[in-house]
Amino acid sequence: MSILNVEHLSHGFGDRAIFNDVSFRLLKGEHIGLVGANGEGKSTFMNIVTGKLMPDEGKVEWAKNVRVGYLDQHSVLEKGMTVRDVLKSAFSWLFEMEEKMNEICDRMGEASPEEMEAMLEELGTIQDMLTMHDFYIIDSKVDEVGRALGLDAIGMDNDVTELSGGQRTKVLLGKLLLEKPDILLLDEPTNYLDEQHISWLTRYLQEYENAFVLISHDIPFLNSVVNIIYHMENQELNRYVGDYDKFQEVYAVKKAQLEAAYRRQQQEISELKDFVARNKARVATRNMAMSRQKKLDKMDIIELAQEKPKPEFNFREARTSGKQLFVTKDLVIGYDEPLSRQLNLEMERRRSRWWEPTASERRRC
Repeated sequence: MSILNVEHLSHGFGDRAIFNDVSFRLLKGEHIGLVGANGEGKSTFMNIVTGKLMPDEGKVEWAKNVRVGYLDQHSVLEKGMTVRDVLKSAFSWLFEMEEKMNEICDRMGEASPEEMEAMLEELGTIQDMLTMHDFYIIDSKVDEVGRALGLDAIGMDNDVTELSGGQRTKVLLGKLLLEKPDILLLDEPTNYLDEQHISWLTRYLQEYENAFVLISHDIPFLNSVVNIIYHMENQELNRYVGDYDKFQEVYAVKKAQLEAAYRRQQQEISELKDFVARNKARVATRNMAMSRQKKLDKMDIIELAQEKPKPEFNFREARTSGKQLFVTKDLVIGYDEPLSRQLNLEMERRRSRWWEPTASERRRC
């Protein structure tokens, strides 16, 4: 059964087309990698399926009662909320159920026997729901995810508005994973994660029983967690079964076959045009020339996609610098507020040195 259906999707910006008659489906439990060169429209596609962007043509249909979780790195976090508060907000619907349960308990003293029976039945349903979703071990689950993503090192009781952009993204990812939606939409989730945290996220997604769509340039990570690849290229979206390495194998074969068919067709076109040019004026061969011209007119022309230009870097050789490359003294890195302590660095050719500010230097700050 499809969780998400996208049919005949077309979209562009100005006179530049991004998608042309694209279709997509997501089945329950599928782990999809969405791949393609930068600028092909991966993030635009995510914005369209989440409703943040309206397509020029086509339709997007979600199954009923599907909970969607999207890692939006531009989400605004409220001042005064701690890292722990944000992670626990993943269970806000369970806390609302607990409040409802408490309200029912408060009304029981004034209830009639019939009302009491209905209340007890509703209480039992709520209690079962809370137990089933591990409500009574929420704190331990929050701590587990916090440790797994390195949020405990940031400080679980720190105000989220004081964190860097990368740290906030970690917090949002942690909240999203705790929510366990029916479908996860993840755009470069390994950004800002070190190797240890990526390993944990890999294991988490491997065991994730629901569906997810993942955009990532981390090939080993993709290979470890996806079983379907959707490839975006030249306004098209094509489906491949398997991991990224399998996709590359099949894609290379398809590309080679298309190029061979293109060369054969170009050879045939050249021969047909040559025959028509030489014989259309002769009475004896005019009919044959017209027949070949009709064949040319009806031919579905194979087109090869233009190769995307690849960046090239050229570095000029320069004279050897002096012994000392750079020195920093009491350097503080930050924006409106400092993000680092005072840094004193000295780098020489083949040698570097770092030292802490003295107590008297720190007092001057």
